[in-house]
Amino acid sequence: MKRILLSALMGAACAQAAWAGDVKVSWGKMDDFTDIQASYEHKQVFREHLTQEFEAVFAGLAKKLPEGFTLEVNVKDIDLAGEVKPMVGAWNGMVRVMKPIHWPRLSFEYKLSNAQAEQIASGKEELRDMDYLQRIRMPSGNTSFEFEERMLQEWFRHQLLSGAFPARDTPAIATK
Repeated sequence: MKRILLSALMGAACAQAAWAGDVKVSWGKMDDFTDIQASYEHKQVFREHLTQEFEAVFAGLAKKLPEGFTLEVNVKDIDLAGEVKPMVGAWNGMVRVMKPIHWPRLSFEYKLSNAQAEQIASGKEELRDMDYLQRIRMPSGNTSFEFEERMLQEWFRHQLLSGAFPARDTPAIATK
């Protein structure tokens, strides 16, 4: 009985993922980004880690779109929350210090297309959260960039609520 229930749950989870939207993420010239400085990792390793985690956040958002929809994102700039400073003491390294004056910022362009490859929505976003340290912290555990992830989650939620993006549980719209 347990195996049947587990198989049914796994099948439902796989089917749900198949009905979700898709995402394509491209990156601007990372050397020109405002602040993607690593605190303790090698520069290249940190950039790979950052791109993987941001791409996972965008993929999670795209799962909320109807089947066949594609969200294309071109990340233009990132200014991570906090500032990297040298740590003096027993461990001489770098640490990211969070202060109210170093809020997170993201700049990206997006395009949403339906299953017929018709553009439904597009735009350029400049997200920032100057109150990032004043909010209740509830990290998702999905990324180590919790403040930036929260900004993206709030942006996507606004797109859904305003009707700019269709939700997965609404009928797919073929026109703008």
